[in-house]
Amino acid sequence: MKQMIDEGAQLLRKLDARSIPVYAALWYDDPEKLAWKLVIVTSAASNPGPLEAYLQVQTAMNGLGLGISLDDVMVISPSSRRFEELKRSMEGATSGAFLHPKDPSHGAAFDDAYVYRWLEKQARPIV
Repeated sequence: MKQMIDEGAQLLRKLDARSIPVYAALWYDDPEKLAWKLVIVTSAASNPGPLEAYLQVQTAMNGLGLGISLDDVMVISPSSRRFEELKRSMEGATSGAFLHPKDPSHGAAFDDAYVYRWLEKQARPIV
């Protein structure tokens, strides 16, 4: 899991460098997929759909030598129903805990999630 967390942080730094707005980012143990997914919430997935956002993530991944692949990533819009469901799930998982890690490069760990950033009005670079 540590490698996944480190590689997720590396990818987020690259997305920040490319000025792709990321409002929330977390590893989430998706019960539907029975796998951990790096969830990236970005307005780039809003119009016309997530395809362009996936292409941006794939481009950012190129050359990083990551062990994770695009199959490990789920890109969703902050205005999507899927994100609303994820917010409800996270609220339950954390028992209402405040989801803003003190240091975004370290994140906050829960039983079924590792949160890098949560509901940022604007993307904050990971240092």
